[in-house]
Amino acid sequence: MVRQFRSATLAAVAAAALLVSACGGDDSGSSDDKIEGAEKSSPAASPSAPGGDADAPEIKLPQSVELVFEDWESEDPEEQAVLDSGAQRQRATYEAITQDPPNPNSEYIPLYNMKGTGAWTSLQDWIGEFKDANATVEGTFRFFDPEVKVAGNGFTATLRFCSDERDVDQKNRETGKVLTQSDPYEYVEYRTTLQKNDEGAWQTADVTNHRDECNASGLS
Repeated sequence: MVRQFRSATLAAVAAAALLVSACGGDDSGSSDDKIEGAEKSSPAASPSAPGGDADAPEIKLPQSVELVFEDWESEDPEEQAVLDSGAQRQRATYEAITQDPPNPNSEYIPLYNMKGTGAWTSLQDWIGEFKDANATVEGTFRFFDPEVKVAGNGFTATLRFCSDERDVDQKNRETGKVLTQSDPYEYVEYRTTLQKNDEGAWQTADVTNHRDECNASGLS
């Protein structure tokens, strides 16, 4: 996903790196650290509609953008709540980006991002870069092979997953000119930390991405 916009013209070298940082910190090196005790969710395919949370708002995206969540289900209710929040965060992010103009203050952003955390700040900045560059995204985002671990205290969780953005284009909103045609790293691993807020809802507090940690089959 978009890393940063350096100028209104978006030079090709900068543009090639734009679809990598997906709303969080960027770790460009390969890392061997794994989440001890993490369990893969049960195999199942989930469309881009909201998951098991009946109270979750339906976040509508333009027809030009599709989010696909594969194996995004767990038999454990708490793990499923984490998965649902993680998926809704992605929907909220792209709903904000595809507004005209992109809107860092979209109503859905505070629902799934904990204010005052690194995830909140980086997402605000990232959406703002789209706004400054008058850019948007089109295509299909595929999120797959999630691993969830809920801490013993029940208030903190980690969610790792892979993102396939090979079918995503970044375009100038006015001219339709394609600025980037694909993610040069093909697959990116995202490591997120979620915390429960005062109402008991899961919100993302930290996000990092790791290149070369995913392949076509999932997490390395």
